[in-house]
Amino acid sequence: MDNQENNTQVTNTVSDGKGFSIAALILGVIGVIGSFIPLISYVTAVCAILGLVFGVLGRSRSFEATGKASGMATAGFVLGIIGTSFAVLGVVCSIVCTAAVFS
Repeated sequence: MDNQENNTQVTNTVSDGKGFSIAALILGVIGVIGSFIPLISYVTAVCAILGLVFGVLGRSRSFEATGKASGMATAGFVLGIIGTSFAVLGVVCSIVCTAAVFS
């Protein structure tokens, strides 16, 4: 039998972070819009925090792959911050109003 070499080439690819960037943008938008709806704001606070986390991951992976941060990841990161702060503010206002009514 002849000795045949297997010429498979293994490439090491780095993800460019597009998936994280898109997820960050979508979750950030949901977090900001949903933070103004009283009962939904509790759920969208989680979306805003996930948008914040995915924005950081998308920015870092995009920077590793292309040398610059992705615009979608940056927008998702900023919207995640805004959505999280609105959600926290809504929860604090809900607690204060509930305490004022029952006191």
